[in-house]
Amino acid sequence: MNPISIIGCVVGIIGCVIGVATFVSAQITKAKQDGMVLAKVDQCVKNTEEIKKDMKEKNKEIDTIIDQHTQEIERLKVKMDVVYTKLNLKGEWNAKWFSRKYGNNK
Repeated sequence: MNPISIIGCVVGIIGCVIGVATFVSAQITKAKQDGMVLAKVDQCVKNTEEIKKDMKEKNKEIDTIIDQHTQEIERLKVKMDVVYTKLNLKGEWNAKWFSRKYGNNK
């Protein structure tokens, strides 16, 4: 083999090594980026689950408050019936009559 062939062969081998090293480096960088993206997606999923849990708790609180208010309204209706009975007014307490008499007259 002549010296030019040896130099060409060495340059070719070095070129191949550089090419493989570049490819491997690019794959490692891509894997790191994919890992970061997956970590961000996992964090988003966890945050979404926490928000869903908080919303369920708030919905339960709101439902409880609505139930309490509904019960209080029923108690007030019963009390109004008692008041009307004691005042000797005929019929049950009527919300429409009350709103006409004391509500907004439009």
